[in-house]
Amino acid sequence: MRTRRIRILSAALLTLVLGVAGCSQPAPTPPGRAGSATVDPGFVHGTDGGDVDRLAATVISDVQAYWAATLPAVAGRPWHDLDGGYFSVDTTASTGRPPPCSGTVSNLEGNAYYCASVDAIAWDRAALLPVLREHYGDAAVAVVLAHEIGHAVQQRSGVDVGAGTDAARVEAGADCYAGAFLRAAADGRTEHLRVSPQQLDQALHALIVFRDPIGTDASSGDAHGTSFDRITAFQDGHRDGPGRCADVPVDRAPTSGVPDDGNEPLEAVIDRTGAAAAEFFGEQVAAAGRPWTPPAVRAARDCPADPVGYCAERGLIGYDPAGLDELHRDIGDQATATLLAARQALAALTALGRPTTGAAAGTAISCLTGAYTATEPELSAGDLDEAIESLLVSDSASRDAVGGQALTGGERVAAFRTGLLHGPVHCG
Repeated sequence: MRTRRIRILSAALLTLVLGVAGCSQPAPTPPGRAGSATVDPGFVHGTDGGDVDRLAATVISDVQAYWAATLPAVAGRPWHDLDGGYFSVDTTASTGRPPPCSGTVSNLEGNAYYCASVDAIAWDRAALLPVLREHYGDAAVAVVLAHEIGHAVQQRSGVDVGAGTDAARVEAGADCYAGAFLRAAADGRTEHLRVSPQQLDQALHALIVFRDPIGTDASSGDAHGTSFDRITAFQDGHRDGPGRCADVPVDRAPTSGVPDDGNEPLEAVIDRTGAAAAEFFGEQVAAAGRPWTPPAVRAARDCPADPVGYCAERGLIGYDPAGLDELHRDIGDQATATLLAARQALAALTALGRPTTGAAAGTAISCLTGAYTATEPELSAGDLDEAIESLLVSDSASRDAVGGQALTGGERVAAFRTGLLHGPVHCG
């Protein structure tokens, strides 16, 4: 077996760890603990016995129990615990023995990885797990470690996880296996961990922090995938179970292949999206034999805007310039386009006479927004990452006609993906 360290670090996380910049929006307050971290970490090499390693040991115990019960049915092979073991490293210490597949302790800073050559997992207990826990909660730690154990699942299933393999496909499979495990934790099928929908949203937010920087070659050895790739794979496993994960496709996003060249000016995005979305949704309404008057789009403090609102009785999409500009700067121009298109989708539901309140409306809005996004002529991978992030961290896009919100971030993203990949006919 060729040696390969399958790392989870991204440049975005490194800036968060170093306290320079964090991700594009401040991380929300973690929603609490995911069950009880009660497993003694004495089996972990190098542990200090502290709370962080106790959580890691608890996650590992539940993940291994899950695969002991699951792998025979999925791969026709038994599960066995990792031969090389588990390694906790304090990368702030001046001395220390490096874990397998790492020449120095500092080389692990801000990282976790699976070492395929010795069947071992290592993590930084000083500058990775505490940062994840503080910003995204316990479930984020569970996602990271479940992902790394997912590589061990691949190895036991006969997948080559060594150097030179299709990195993006290997990482997508591990994300998918992590999603399958988190579903078990959400359903109460794990001994120690319990993950609520809110905690799962936090974990997904952490997952997109680990996306590849724009322009990363998907075939490179350290590639992990875009936000769309990673969340799609995770949600496939979460929705369909581990049988879905052996051959996860990673090239489904309808992007144009154009490079991401930074933010388009705010006013240009407002004008472009207003016209293009009105045309797209007008076609959907006309196909149903209903009349369509495109809503006006303008700054309007008297039309509820947070930062964009739709006032059906006035045929108006109103926005708060300052709030929209903040979204535009914090996440990117596609976040702005996504939110504006979502309000056009609500206008279309109104014209179609379809439900405009409740969970069904929120799902349809998110789905139709995805269907519109797929038609944008120069949609880049970076644009799609911005759309995914905006849907995950803010509930603005799927708010209904009375400002109600019934969806989790994961549900918004899942509905958006349905429209993006399959078109408006699949939006209810």
